[in-house]
Amino acid sequence: MDYSTKSVCVIDNGGFAEAARTLSRSFGKVYFISPWVEAFPISYRTQLGDGFPEFEHIDDPWDIVDDVDLFVFTSLYQGSLQEYLVSKGKRVFGSRNGDELETYRTDAKEHFAGLNIPQAPYTVVKGMAALRKYIKSRGSNKLWIKIDRTRGDTETFCAEGYDIVKNRLDTMEAEFGPVAEQREFVVEDNLPDTFEIAIDTYCIDGQYPAQAMLGIEVKDKGYACSVKNWEQMPPTLTDIYDKLSPTLEQYKYRNLFALESMVGKAGLWLADPCCRFGSPVAELELELITNLPEIMWEGAAGNLIEPIYKARYGCEALIKSQWACNKPMLIEYPDEYSSQIKLSYVAKFGNEKWLLPQHPNNSTGAEEVGAIIAYGATLDDCISEICEIGEQIKGTQLEITTGSMDTLKNDIKDLASWGIDF
Repeated sequence: MDYSTKSVCVIDNGGFAEAARTLSRSFGKVYFISPWVEAFPISYRTQLGDGFPEFEHIDDPWDIVDDVDLFVFTSLYQGSLQEYLVSKGKRVFGSRNGDELETYRTDAKEHFAGLNIPQAPYTVVKGMAALRKYIKSRGSNKLWIKIDRTRGDTETFCAEGYDIVKNRLDTMEAEFGPVAEQREFVVEDNLPDTFEIAIDTYCIDGQYPAQAMLGIEVKDKGYACSVKNWEQMPPTLTDIYDKLSPTLEQYKYRNLFALESMVGKAGLWLADPCCRFGSPVAELELELITNLPEIMWEGAAGNLIEPIYKARYGCEALIKSQWACNKPMLIEYPDEYSSQIKLSYVAKFGNEKWLLPQHPNNSTGAEEVGAIIAYGATLDDCISEICEIGEQIKGTQLEITTGSMDTLKNDIKDLASWGIDF
């Protein structure tokens, strides 16, 4: 289908203005919105996505709602708006309220248990005092601590003994204030000798395409994938997707989707669902899947379209900067790599690309500011290309996580020894 007469609006929380750039190659008009309204907004949030000629940055969706043919939601917390737009006859490619499977961890884990989905042993404790007591009771055991809903309070963090983590707990308790004893914490046991694996795909009303990406990740550093037919995927992994299919059908889930799991010699366990454009992997999907506009257009109407992939293998290395957490950062690289360098929290001023801090007045800003992607006939070719591109990116306190590629190669060898073909 020719989408040059159609319009699309990408509603995003700052991480994926790149989705608007990608869709601008197919759609006649592209809008980009990053919600910024709060009691005391900061200019950095209002400027996300500014200055790109490929799409128009809009402050308010209601200004253009009647002019948009397709809405694409890349992130979380917008389920009610999606449902409303659907009720008005709009096409919406998004998670709807299916993002609850990611954001409400306590309830989700109970739901997964009811479906007999394997998970790491976990405990739910209420209040900071109970959390401190529980960590002490586990000695020096490695534990993973997660909270529901408000990811800005804290992302998942590790505790390896109370004394090591006490200072962080003290800081969290002070920041939580009076709600510190009301917060629920999910505490997961660590699964030693495992690493992260997922089928990175999309879901339309509980249905998955016949081809997808089998991906492995070095947490917050690197990613590699192989495009495979569904029946070639590890059965223990597809079983989890199959068990969740009826739930996703009930939500009318229509978005990118991955079930981040931990795999080891002893088996496989679900860790966290990713009910959105995840990083890493979505940066790669934007380029590796050639018919993404059709997948989104038809998927928004409940029709599953099979993907067309450019190559069998792909990989991704994250771009990080401690500077960009709290200060604007100019980033430079040769224009020839513009389709392979995907930036988060970005705006363009003239010919300059700037990364804009989202929490400039505190220490909770995001260190990850983008990714380098590559795809090809072999994984070695992809890795070589990523390393070459990484050497040509300039920025303040920049870290390119190409070192994770060696770890990924070793993980692939482990998979082979466990009977999983990558």
